[in-house]
Amino acid sequence: MVIKVQYIVVLIIVLTIIILFTFQLYRAFIKKILEEKTIQYRLEIEHQKEVALQQTIVQENERKRIAEVLHDDVGNKLNILSLWINNEDTWNSERSKEIIVQQIPELIETTRTISHSLYPVNLEKFGLILTLEALVSNVNHSLSIDLVHQNYKQRDISFELQIYRIIQEFLSNVIKHAKATKMVIHLRDQENALAVVLSDNGIGFDQEQLQEGMGLENINSRIQSIEAYSKWKSKTEKGVRLIIVHPKK
Repeated sequence: MVIKVQYIVVLIIVLTIIILFTFQLYRAFIKKILEEKTIQYRLEIEHQKEVALQQTIVQENERKRIAEVLHDDVGNKLNILSLWINNEDTWNSERSKEIIVQQIPELIETTRTISHSLYPVNLEKFGLILTLEALVSNVNHSLSIDLVHQNYKQRDISFELQIYRIIQEFLSNVIKHAKATKMVIHLRDQENALAVVLSDNGIGFDQEQLQEGMGLENINSRIQSIEAYSKWKSKTEKGVRLIIVHPKK
């Protein structure tokens, strides 16, 4: 009888130890999950802050660019017109009329360009592909641009606007810096993702220049804002290739 009681006591003690050990493991497991979720939450918050910061930088760069165009182009043309109009000696001359007639259409075209850069109205009316075709057709003929699209399905306007801005920014960099004669814009709608490939045959740049920026921050931040993946490929004198993949959700 005594042995049986001792056996029961030992069994209770062992079970108690097992229960306590299991409880401690459970607490440690829950604590680890909570810590991981806290870390994940903090990372998401940091990511959102970074995206918001990058978007702010993009907006400020856009404002700066527009301000420079307004000041350097529109402002100067208006000053010239003002001088000619207010100059009594030249007001009635044929030369004055020629300059005014020449400057006004240029001002209208510059204003239209600024308006389109602020928001491409045609994008909402006609969609991304037709708007890109219009963008390509307006580029100087010294740069040949091939626009290729396969099975593209129209997205919401906010997404297409970001894709349009990325292509527009890439094109701007090609015109300003690449010394290229050809550029290719390739959009391909695949089963699981949209792939956008932009390339040129210009002077390219090395990886150190890529890391330093070279005005590519706007493109990278826009890619990040649509939660897409990207890869830059470039070598000096070998052109530039940007691959963007946006997974379908």
